[in-house]
Amino acid sequence: MQRGFSRFLGVDLGGGKGKNTAVARLALDDAGGVRVEQVTARAGKNGTTSPLYDRELLDYLNKWRDGAVLAIDAPLTLTACVRCREPVCPGLDACVDPTTVWFRTVGDAMLAEGRVRNGKPLSTPYTQRASEVWLHRRMGVLPRETLGQGMGPLTARARHLVRALEAHFRLNENLIEVYPKATVQLLFSPQVAKGYKRDAPAYETRQRILHALEDLHFGPSTGLQREQCFANDHCFDALICAYTAFLWARDGWQMPTEHREIWHADGWIWHPPARSS
Repeated sequence: MQRGFSRFLGVDLGGGKGKNTAVARLALDDAGGVRVEQVTARAGKNGTTSPLYDRELLDYLNKWRDGAVLAIDAPLTLTACVRCREPVCPGLDACVDPTTVWFRTVGDAMLAEGRVRNGKPLSTPYTQRASEVWLHRRMGVLPRETLGQGMGPLTARARHLVRALEAHFRLNENLIEVYPKATVQLLFSPQVAKGYKRDAPAYETRQRILHALEDLHFGPSTGLQREQCFANDHCFDALICAYTAFLWARDGWQMPTEHREIWHADGWIWHPPARSS
């Protein structure tokens, strides 16, 4: 382990008033892999009481925080324009915020590669973060935009959790933002990443993915939870979040040195390195 964690928490975050949030908890085993301790979309003893609303989710994460790194699949930072504290906006073309400058000089060039311009803006720094452009154009994974369609409530909840957890969890130290689709695509293939969510063979695809992760183990007491991961994409994504945290810690992933100051300011989505051909 290049980073000294023994427990790995994953959260597939849903809306604060909905029932789609799920958590996973992994622990190091003696063979250098991880064993599943729990995967659930419910709070309380044996996961039988209520959905993971804010209070229940925070109680769970604080209960298991010792020696843990937490991975959440929702935006943990806000966009440059939302973070801005200038009294008067100078406009995107004149803005001197480093992230906005990055969008004008680097991000738009990435987004323009191989595309025919039709007059539409290539980027919108009030809805996008730089890491989302990088993930799309350099890693081939199309992410959700931080404040894109339908993402506002989820991003707001994620930011609330960051604030509520900051006494014990610090961003990019023991709290990381991840994207399960990116993990699956970069470990396997775009076809697998496309098929594990809601396509017709999703159950079988999730089975194949988990069977292929040879350093991830379910014990006899978690057999039913394994079946739940096959059947429920939220539980599956929570497990992939936790497994991504394990890989991050074990292999000591680092942000790209190129534009690193932007990743620190604007946020970074942690993902496996690209597979060598």
